[in-house]
Amino acid sequence: MDKKVPWKFELPTIFIIFGITGDLVHKKILKSLYSLFLKGLLPKKIQVFGFSRRELDDAGLRGFLKDIMKDGKYKRPKEYDNFLSFFHYVRGDFTEREAYKNLANILGRVDGQWRVCSNKLFYLGVPPLYYRTILDELKISGLTIPCSPEEGWTRVILEKPFGTDLTSAMDLDSLLGSLFREEQIYRVDHYLAKETVRNILAFRFSNSFLTPSWNNKNIEKIEIKLLEKGGVGRRGEFYDKVGALRDVGQNHLLQLLSLFTMDNPGQFSAENIRKQRSAVLSKLRVFTSEEVTSHTVRGQYMGYKSEKGVRDDSETETYFKVKAYVDKDDFYGVPIYLESGKALNTAKTEITVTFRHKSPCLCPPGEHFQNVLIYTLTPEEKITTRFLVKKPGHAYILSPQNFEFDYQKAYKKTEFIEEYEQLLSDIITGDQTLFVSTDEILSQWKFVEPILSAWREGAPKLFFYPKDAKLDTGFSLDVHSDLEKEIGIVGLGKMGANLARNLLGKGWKVYGYNRTKEKTEELVKAGLKPAYLLKELVKYLHKPRILWIMLTAGEAVDAAIDELISVMEKGDIIVDAGNSYFRDSIRRGKKLEKLGIEFIDVGASGGPGGARNGMSLMVGGTKETYNSLKPLLKSISVPGGLAHFPGYGAGHFVKMVHNGIEYGMMQAIAEGFGIMKKSDYNLDLSEVARVYNNGSVIESRLVAWLENAFEIYGQDLNEVSGSVSYTGEGEWTVKTAREMKLKTPVIEKSFEFRVKSKENPSYMGKILSALRNQFGKHSIK
Repeated sequence: MDKKVPWKFELPTIFIIFGITGDLVHKKILKSLYSLFLKGLLPKKIQVFGFSRRELDDAGLRGFLKDIMKDGKYKRPKEYDNFLSFFHYVRGDFTEREAYKNLANILGRVDGQWRVCSNKLFYLGVPPLYYRTILDELKISGLTIPCSPEEGWTRVILEKPFGTDLTSAMDLDSLLGSLFREEQIYRVDHYLAKETVRNILAFRFSNSFLTPSWNNKNIEKIEIKLLEKGGVGRRGEFYDKVGALRDVGQNHLLQLLSLFTMDNPGQFSAENIRKQRSAVLSKLRVFTSEEVTSHTVRGQYMGYKSEKGVRDDSETETYFKVKAYVDKDDFYGVPIYLESGKALNTAKTEITVTFRHKSPCLCPPGEHFQNVLIYTLTPEEKITTRFLVKKPGHAYILSPQNFEFDYQKAYKKTEFIEEYEQLLSDIITGDQTLFVSTDEILSQWKFVEPILSAWREGAPKLFFYPKDAKLDTGFSLDVHSDLEKEIGIVGLGKMGANLARNLLGKGWKVYGYNRTKEKTEELVKAGLKPAYLLKELVKYLHKPRILWIMLTAGEAVDAAIDELISVMEKGDIIVDAGNSYFRDSIRRGKKLEKLGIEFIDVGASGGPGGARNGMSLMVGGTKETYNSLKPLLKSISVPGGLAHFPGYGAGHFVKMVHNGIEYGMMQAIAEGFGIMKKSDYNLDLSEVARVYNNGSVIESRLVAWLENAFEIYGQDLNEVSGSVSYTGEGEWTVKTAREMKLKTPVIEKSFEFRVKSKENPSYMGKILSALRNQFGKHSIK
């Protein structure tokens, strides 16, 4: 049995490193072994055999390693030679069977000299594509078999990634399982050995004040971020085959998730801790392809395709955000956001736990206060808690404050152990706590694989972001809006101008075009980037471009689209947010689809005030295009005022019917107040509107707008025209209902009233004109 007992630690040990001249040894393993040597934590008898293709001998290897130590300014140079005397070299290609036979003979001779069956540790410090070859050859040469059942263990160490998908991970696991027992296999995810990561278990399970609140009743969400400033650098060829999710999401971030949501292991043992980590990962909710679209985003930094080794047509993600769930009782329903990216404006790794706003709360009315725990791994190593205190003074005012524990400052006189030093020490002593189990790996791939599969099919769409992008991810998947806050608006009338002001206030870069130059220049002072030619507007925008059309329905929209598509490219997006006829939107959507240009139709309700402060949006088009624009749409809509209706024209159809209903409601209000105006009672109609709009069944925005109109123009509405203008939606609603052979007398008569009001102005017409002025800023004349 491979038991962790002191006498086995004292047994002579042979450490075989495949890829001894590679980066892993250069950057991590050599320094860690040297540190263990200086501390007397290596076995008393140890030999290290390096296996590689270079033409070296023992002296050549030692010289090569000594240069690394000198360049790295390793401490205590006088000990270099003593340390390096353990090292020997075996030359061979990983595919060369004779080289493995030679290795077996050499190891056998060492055992003979030591007169003992030594411990043997095989470290595969090579790219994963060589794993199977090396393991197969080790098996054939007999090196995987311990030389005695009573003494001497054999262990194998592998670096992530453990497979490239679920199938390859299962194949690798099957091969390892045919050669070794689980307790002999050490799978390295170095993140688990970071000092602050190892502290997570102590922090969570050794502090009793945390336990009662560590559940879905008290935690609103968890955010796990690993953000990097640099690009892929020299790793382009490797990275392009892997992508961000495989590189750090499938391993590092999911391991952090498991540590923050696992149950108390009961005791500090490798078996118990690995079992609890595995239990959490097995409860990860596996997404359908539709859920991948709504629960993930993926991006690529601009210039990535120019990196060495990257394909010109690469769709590899350099950024992702995933909204994950763990379906276990105490965390059910808590969103856990996994986020990582390269070429961003900040570099940090941290986990943020946001606690729910408690009710009742001794807080000022209407204010929302939350406690937050921030666990930072890099660049600092610290734990920050955000709590609330009363500010000094007469008034009861709450102020958020931070309590911070800095790991480095608290233990500045204590040596921090490097990850690989800890890992190598644990491998030698047989402690698997910081190593990933088979069950963990398979659960991780079961979660990640459906996401990768959907991404390969193009959902959700890959977006592009500039280097040094600023992230403000908030609590949702609205990352797209934070990375690509750039839009072109065609039509800067009342609606378009206020939409531009709205987006400028939210940090968007807004380019605008209007047929009349003066309207464009009015907005330049507010920060708008002007375009004086429609084609010029397209050239200013980065791909994929978003062109938002806010024009009068009909020919103007078709003319704008025709001019735009002459310079637009596949993957660009056109949004028609005017009051277009839904059948025109169907035609336009099909036309643009053939050109590879995406199209959505948006019915926008709320008038110019809504465009400035938040509208109700009814969106048609495909779900994929809607999801790619959802952050934008959400940012300009009121809470709850955004919905997608699949199919070209569906958004404009729903908005058309909305306006038909609006005609009927407005007509009923006009008729009712017309009756009161003509009655024998001397009614104060402004007072009637006020009381109607406070708790009555017909309380509504329309009644409130009428009350406001009475205050401005007086209840006789003398300055307001009794002839009512109208646009196409009411007429289209009536026409559509007739085509469906449906009777809609209320909407139909309401529309007819407006048409006849041109010849027969009336007080009811005045009320309709006043209402149109209030919500849409239409003329009262």
